[in-house]
Amino acid sequence: MNRILLFALTLIFPFFGGAQFVNPLLIPDTISGTEFNLVLDESSVEFLSGDSTATYGINQDYLGPTLIMNAGDFVEMSVTNLLNDTTTMHWHGMHVAPEDDGGPHTAINPGETWEPDFTVIEEATTFWYHPHLHTKTANQVYYGAAGMIIIRDEHEAGLDLPRDYGVDDIPIIVQDKSFDEDNQLVFNIMADTMMVNGTLAPYLEVPAQRVRFRFLNASLQRVYNILLPPNTNPTMIGSDGGLLESPVGIPSVIMSPGERLEIIADFSGLQDSVMYMRSAGSELPFGMSGGPGGLDGPPGNNLDSNDFDFLELRIVAPTSNPAGPIPTTLNSLSIWDESEADVYRIKVFDTLDAGFPYYINGTPFDHHHVNDTVYLDDIEIWELRNETDIAHPFHIHDVQFYVLDVNGHEPPAPLAGRKDVVMLNVGDTIRFITKFEDFTDSIIPYMYHCHNLFHEDAGMMGQFVVLDPADTITGVDGKRIQQTDITLYPNPAADFLIMESPMEMVNAHDIAIINMVGQQMDVPVLQLSPQRVGVNVSKLRKGSYIVKLETEDEIRAQVIVVE
Repeated sequence: MNRILLFALTLIFPFFGGAQFVNPLLIPDTISGTEFNLVLDESSVEFLSGDSTATYGINQDYLGPTLIMNAGDFVEMSVTNLLNDTTTMHWHGMHVAPEDDGGPHTAINPGETWEPDFTVIEEATTFWYHPHLHTKTANQVYYGAAGMIIIRDEHEAGLDLPRDYGVDDIPIIVQDKSFDEDNQLVFNIMADTMMVNGTLAPYLEVPAQRVRFRFLNASLQRVYNILLPPNTNPTMIGSDGGLLESPVGIPSVIMSPGERLEIIADFSGLQDSVMYMRSAGSELPFGMSGGPGGLDGPPGNNLDSNDFDFLELRIVAPTSNPAGPIPTTLNSLSIWDESEADVYRIKVFDTLDAGFPYYINGTPFDHHHVNDTVYLDDIEIWELRNETDIAHPFHIHDVQFYVLDVNGHEPPAPLAGRKDVVMLNVGDTIRFITKFEDFTDSIIPYMYHCHNLFHEDAGMMGQFVVLDPADTITGVDGKRIQQTDITLYPNPAADFLIMESPMEMVNAHDIAIINMVGQQMDVPVLQLSPQRVGVNVSKLRKGSYIVKLETEDEIRAQVIVVE
């Protein structure tokens, strides 16, 4: 790998207006086409004068290249793990089959190569990629295992927008870091030094014209309140899942971990000026990490609850072909009506004890427990409630969604587009609507979780499988069986399965074990107590099954895995 050398800093932190920005912003290399070969390895970078800092990198010493894909292409990925630890690689925001998603269930052991492939069916947007191994996601991302993905399509190419990568279309990957006295990264809850694209104290030469910035918050939990110079008319054009319908002028915008934003700033007529990108941490709502009432970092952390500059902009001569005024119409979004929804789910962010760790619906993540069963082509409304004392960014795999309302009110303009991450502040209730299309798998689930990576690794995560109703069973009068609050353990099971239900009585004769094509299995079911039954699954073939409890009044069901 090529060593990245950065000049020593005269002032490392805090990065306020008086700081010296002495290092040219590193623009990640790109890989484009239909074959993407990625190698995750340990390395080191001379971020600071003196000892090099141990890092992780993907095809380079720190972070990874920007992957540029075209909508409609069939792409072949190759991810080789040269770390001394197991990893995964998740394509954050992309709509792919579960086996290609790169969640916790598709582990890549040291020395192994994972080779997913899929068709790019998204519209033009900004995604990213990063490991997703449970309990190790935060650590691996913190040390540098992450990169940006840019999707291009014909519609976006026909708009007069800046798109010359590294010139007027700039990736901005923001992270916070802490270093010890030996220049090694310190794995802190809240770090105290800003980094952009793996560059400390960065400056960027910007042409005096309209420039597009693709922001990615790749921090573990810090929230940023992004401000661009007001005399540049900062205008948001895109969110997590693509272009907005219309551009939105924004004085500032809050960006939680995992979120992406596309903002155009107009530097016309400002040649030879020096400006700054800033985060107004003092203006973050109470409870957000990095703002008042949020999680504080170590003593002396000058980023927390403060305003700070993180990138110096040096305005130079315009290019020969600058983009014109931003089109008044960018995209056409079709949002499903609430009346079309097939299922309504409620997810409560809570904790079993006062404070950390936090959970979803009171349940810590369990690799072997499927929290929700979703059916192909269903439109669902999810209601998210934050009943904890701090904010949480919620992320769901597989789909993009539309925010219906925030605390009963119309969502603000930055939430008007397609999203896969949404921030819930203390006490917030947010509802979104989405549709589960194209992919099913009864074995490998998708994830949903808090994208505060410390919270995710501590168990604030659930998982769901998507099943095709044509391949599953139906209940009375053709009504589909929905997963409910049946308790099954152990799951997966190899020999004997225990089933408990909150119903007053559970009769062994009401229990059926059914495979994924609707066939009832002949297995012994034993009555252990009025509310507990035991099922001998030792003779079943490995795979997923549905445990069905059917009474005169209702049908309850749960998915199990036999191994």
